[in-house]
Amino acid sequence: MDKILLATDGSKHSKKTIEQAIEFAKKFETEVTLLYVIEVNPQQGYDFFASYKKKEQELISTGEEVLQKAAESFKEQGIAVNTRLEKGNPADIICDIAHKEDFGLVILGGRGLGKISGVLLGSVSNAVANCLGKNLMIVK
Repeated sequence: MDKILLATDGSKHSKKTIEQAIEFAKKFETEVTLLYVIEVNPQQGYDFFASYKKKEQELISTGEEVLQKAAESFKEQGIAVNTRLEKGNPADIICDIAHKEDFGLVILGGRGLGKISGVLLGSVSNAVANCLGKNLMIVK
């Protein structure tokens, strides 16, 4: 395994994924790419014309902050880490990057910041499990 892709959203579940990714990165002496995907959807309750760009910038800032904090955990352990911020459908982006860039392992949380709590497996992790033909670790 030469590369690990860790999808994170800053939720408490995704913090557990950081611990798991650190363990694997140390064991296999591999680099980690942290991925934060912004799902920008003008139909999520804000006025598209008046505040879309402002909301989008807030989401970008949040994503950058989450990536920076997560990257610090890896750097403290001496693990090579890259960060990546993308926009789009999270499951599609995760699967697309994992396939195109040949990651040996994809790690993500079982549930994240989604609106539906109490679901056994989140919609993103479920979709990734169905589209990814690679090693996948879903951390609960």
